[in-house]
Amino acid sequence: MTVEHEIQKAAEILAKAKQAAASCGAGVSAESGIATFRDPGGVWDKLNPAEVGTTSGLLNTLDRNGRKLVPFFIELLEAFEQANPNPAHLALGDLEQMGILKTVITQNIDNLHQEAGNTDVVEVHGNGFRLACISCGKLKTRPRRELIAEIKSRIQELREYNLSTMAAIMPACEHCQALMRPDVVMFGEMVKDIPRAFDAARRCDAMLAIGTSGVVYPAAYLPFEAKDAGAPVIVVNPNENPFSRVSDAYIPMNAGTAMPKLVEAIKALRSA
Repeated sequence: MTVEHEIQKAAEILAKAKQAAASCGAGVSAESGIATFRDPGGVWDKLNPAEVGTTSGLLNTLDRNGRKLVPFFIELLEAFEQANPNPAHLALGDLEQMGILKTVITQNIDNLHQEAGNTDVVEVHGNGFRLACISCGKLKTRPRRELIAEIKSRIQELREYNLSTMAAIMPACEHCQALMRPDVVMFGEMVKDIPRAFDAARRCDAMLAIGTSGVVYPAAYLPFEAKDAGAPVIVVNPNENPFSRVSDAYIPMNAGTAMPKLVEAIKALRSA
């Protein structure tokens, strides 16, 4: 089967959908300049996940050698600061506007789906720009670039790099003045909103699996849940089809290239 045939097949599936769901992995945001964690050259090639991937490991590293993490923090903040929704994000926004896509389930923490126009976004790994108080649990969402600029300024003002000074780069809670942390999932912590994600998968009338390796659980179960509930599954991944057992169409392209082509194919079907 040709790529064009697979795009057409996927378009025919989605053209009939009214409650589709998309399960999105790091491959969606990679084209916005945000490094993946597991791919070669990704975050875990630069830092040991045992040291910084857990809350306790991160705190210990900050306490012992906070200076080691400063270049990484700056690099990561600048990547998030410069990122914009790419054509894949925008195409998913278009699919919602077209009355096809209802829910985006994402493993990404960058807020780009919301910025691209999706309104029902399930963030199973949290959101880096939603802050959670470690004392009272209050949540506060901040504009992405505003928060990044504030944190970068505080890092640049540091003269010492230890747990106390590094922790102080984060805003204080407006309710109790305790430390706030990004509301993201670290290793060993419970993923977020999984019941809502699985409910969306079971209720959808088509499932898109985009830019996901299929090795991160429980999110990797979502296409199987959708298929078991009777929904066709469309996979977009340039390297492999990790859901070949259940996929009805497979588009071996980067998300930023494939998704606009898919939207145009649906529009052509609707106008025919």
